[in-house]
Formats: sequence, C-alpha cells, structure tokens
Amino acid sequence: MDFKCNHDGSCDKVKLCCIETEMLLSREDIERIKKLGYSETDFVEEYLGFFQLKNIDGHCVFYDPETTLCKIYNERPQGCRFYPIIYDLDNEQCIVDNYCPSASTVSKEDIETVCPRLRQFVKRLMLQKI
Repeated sequence: MDFKCNHDGSCDKVKLCCIETEMLLSREDIERIKKLGYSETDFVEEYLGFFQLKNIDGHCVFYDPETTLCKIYNERPQGCRFYPIIYDLDNEQCIVDNYCPSASTVSKEDIETVCPRLRQFVKRLMLQKI
C-alpha cells in the first residue's frame, strides 16, 4: 500500500518527512533512481554503514521546496512508499510516525498489510550493510 502525501496546502508541516530525512536506501532503490539519469553521488551518502538519501539545504535532494513535491515521486525509494509506517528496530515492530500530518489516517489494517513487506525490506537493508 502506498500512502499519498497531502498536497492541498492544508498541512502546516508540509513534507516534514522530506526535511532532514534519514531515509535508508536499498541497492534496488539506488539502481532504479540511477535509471532516471542521476549519478549515485548525486543522491546517496553513507550513514553508519548504510546507504541513505542525501540532504541538500536541509531537505531530501529530490524535494522541491518551491512546489513541495518530490521530483521522483513515481520512482521514490521503498522506505518513502511505506511512510508514514516505519519500523522500530528497538521494539521490532511497525509503528506510525506521528510526525506525519497524515498519521491519524493510517489504520491498524494498513499497518498489518504493510508490516510484513516493511520487515522484509529492513532485513534486506541489514544484509546489504556496507
């Protein structure tokens, strides 16, 4: 299930998830984005042995602050597609990131649907650690 961002201007936290992002990337994410014409050095940085989206001027490299839209929305990383459902490594469970303005719209069923794929994604990231 892909969650859509609120683009109607009613959100006072517009794209908070894209500001100072810590979004981890899988090798599949990197290869998919490279096919759009980006070089890995354009958007990837290392963080604690993982690949992570690069921040430019305090926001995700693909975030356009003028339009408040993602430049690669249709090809965005898998973690962005799961968001606002995130994986809490400490407690080994899927939770909703309450910083997301749409967090209250995520149902228990949404979490149950997404969580198995999110767990699998996190497991793959751990195996791909640099």
